[in-house]
Amino acid sequence: MTAETVPPSALGVAVPDTRLHPIYLVTETANTVRQAIPFLVVTILGGAPWQVNVALFVLIMMVATAQWYVRKYSVIGGVLRVRSGLVNRTIRIVPITRITALEAHRSLTQRLIGVWGLKVQSPGDGAGSVVSLASLSGRRLDELRVALESGRSHHPAAEHPAGRSTIRRYLAWRHTESITDGPDVIAVLTTPDMLLATVTNNTIPLIFAGAMVVWFRFSQFVPERAADVMKTSVEPRGVLAVIVALIVVAIVGGVVFGALRLNQFTLIRDGEVIRNTRGLLGKQAATIPVKRIQAVRIVEGLTRTMFGYCSLQVEVAGFGRANANQRILFPFVKTERANALIRRALPELALPQQELLPIPKRIHRKYLVVPLNYAYGFTLLLLLLPGWWALLAILPIPLAVLLGWTRAREGRWQIDEETVTLRWRRVLARNTVIAHRSGVQSTEWLSSPWKAKAHVAGFKLRFSSGRGAKIHYMADRDALLLLHAVGRPDLAADPDPAMPAADRKH
Repeated sequence: MTAETVPPSALGVAVPDTRLHPIYLVTETANTVRQAIPFLVVTILGGAPWQVNVALFVLIMMVATAQWYVRKYSVIGGVLRVRSGLVNRTIRIVPITRITALEAHRSLTQRLIGVWGLKVQSPGDGAGSVVSLASLSGRRLDELRVALESGRSHHPAAEHPAGRSTIRRYLAWRHTESITDGPDVIAVLTTPDMLLATVTNNTIPLIFAGAMVVWFRFSQFVPERAADVMKTSVEPRGVLAVIVALIVVAIVGGVVFGALRLNQFTLIRDGEVIRNTRGLLGKQAATIPVKRIQAVRIVEGLTRTMFGYCSLQVEVAGFGRANANQRILFPFVKTERANALIRRALPELALPQQELLPIPKRIHRKYLVVPLNYAYGFTLLLLLLPGWWALLAILPIPLAVLLGWTRAREGRWQIDEETVTLRWRRVLARNTVIAHRSGVQSTEWLSSPWKAKAHVAGFKLRFSSGRGAKIHYMADRDALLLLHAVGRPDLAADPDPAMPAADRKH
């Protein structure tokens, strides 16, 4: 680790040994009490004298206090250190240069108290975080973020004059920097867009499916008042009325959940980091160094495509498949404005100026093979259905042809000196990935005797986040070009001029 790779402020004692906020005693005591419930039940039901229960509670408080006292964090010499443990002492060290993201969060309770939690993400963490600090005041959070955010342009707050009232000192202690204090606010999610984003998200179908299962299979567990309303006002009107009522419940639940999660989502570019904040009751604020972002992913789901919208995600080392909320760049934006937003937030990963190259027409029929194989199987199964239900067998084959034709038509790619772009369709969603050529974890060239005979191959790339991008069928020479060029920025990125013209046209 050298001075060129670590900010100057991080080389010395950026943050000395510091304990968490004392409110941690309350939360940690609650956790310890929860773990001690079996012992409390035994002492209470066993008729133990009250002195035993008092002694047990005092012991719990002493353990919580000792854990708070020994747990300290610091940023010294370019590394984050967290010391913890009573009997088995642990010192966890994370170099600042390995930190891929910071996520500040606060629940409703933490918001009322005035403290924050901070999660530190680094490669190899999977769905978890390498370090989690549960109780930080706003001032301590700002101090720690400044020390950990590489390349951030920080503007120190003005010193407050002495002699402030108790209330003003308390408000200053609660304060943490507003996200709008940064130099370049890229976009803010408006309330109409937030509501439309929640309606077009997949949360509502999931809530509806859960409500259907609960009502028709486990109605005895439904709250009594809700069950009375359904049985007296809805069920007499028939099954259709019940389904409509459950749809309304799902929509309301989806909107409430989306509002809690996405309210006032704000994206900001602050020097060499990307920051965002969101949330209604609880708050979350994430920080991602630009140099840690390996790719931008444009996701156009089926329902959002109908309204002309998409979502933007980033691929970051340490953010796995389970970190759906943390990898959001912006949750809901007009598709036609997505590239302009990316150019403002991450000009290093904007869509290339050149038009994306299509899949040659001679390869289009290859995209029909897999969907039709599935369609034949579903057709045979549907023919076994009784009565008029057997007519459903006419659907799988046309739907398979439509899916294969759409996949072939939308599959595209492009490569330039800095980035590689792949576009493909899964079943319902279309994905476009713009990645740094040197930021890809691995690449694969996919072939078989049958593909080789038709001069066809597939190409797949994977990021350290565990996710990837793939074009199933393309010209084998195009796949070889991508295989040898991605990850090797010194090679020429221009397509092979000797490639047959038939492979360059629709």
